[in-house]
Amino acid sequence: VMLCTSSRTRSRLALTLATAALAALLAVRRDRGSAAPFERCNIARRAATGPLPLHTQHPYIVRLGHRNAELRARLIRERLLADMGDVNCTPSQAGSQRKGIETMRLREYIDGWMQREVRRDSSQNKYVFGEFGDAWAPLRDAYVLPPCGPACDRTRVAVTIGLGGLHSGAPWHSHGAAFVEVLHGSKHFAFLPPGDGAIGDIDAMIKDLSQVHWHWEERPRLEREGRLAALQECSL
Repeated sequence: VMLCTSSRTRSRLALTLATAALAALLAVRRDRGSAAPFERCNIARRAATGPLPLHTQHPYIVRLGHRNAELRARLIRERLLADMGDVNCTPSQAGSQRKGIETMRLREYIDGWMQREVRRDSSQNKYVFGEFGDAWAPLRDAYVLPPCGPACDRTRVAVTIGLGGLHSGAPWHSHGAAFVEVLHGSKHFAFLPPGDGAIGDIDAMIKDLSQVHWHWEERPRLEREGRLAALQECSL
C-alpha cells in the first residue's frame, strides 16, 4: 500500500520519494487499547490507473500490488540481520528535527532499540531513516519506483528506508510532496494543511514529545477545542 502526500500538506513522515507539507508517521498495532486514536481513515483512495499524480491538493492512498515483493523479502528481520547485521546504520533521535545521530551496527539497533518501549521524551528514542551510504545501496536500488511518469525517474528521486519498532516514527514536520510505501507492519499517517491554526501549538507541543504521546496526551484537547477539523489520517 502506498500513500502520496499532498504538495500542500504539513506533515511528519518517512519519505520514499522526496519532492512540499505538516505530517506524522507512526508504527502502530491494532490489538492494543491504546490504538483507538489510529482507527480513523479519512484519506481518499484512488485506483492505480495511469501515471500517479505527485503534486495534488490532498494526499491519497493507492494499492500497487506486489511490485516490491523482492525488497519486502529482503527486509524480513531474519534475512536483514543475516545480510546486513554488521553494516553500520545511523539512527537519530525521533524528534521534530533529525539530531542526536549515532552510528551503530544494524544488529544492535534491531535487537536493542527496536525492541524498546517508546519513551515520552523523544530524545530518548531512536529511529533509522535516511541511510544513504554505499552499504545500503543494494536495498535502495531494489526498490521499484511507483508509476508516476517523468517525476519518478531514478535521477530525480531520493529513495530512503525507515526501520522502527512499535510506536516509533517521525513526528510532526514539514516537507514537500512524496510517495511513501509500507512494506512491513502498519504505519499511521497524519496531515494538516499549510497555514492551519493548530500548527503553531503542535510545533511547541512536539518539541520534546514522542509522536505517540502527542496522540495520547495533547491531541484530545485540540480535538475538544475543534482545532483538528482539517486533520487527515490513516493507518496502513
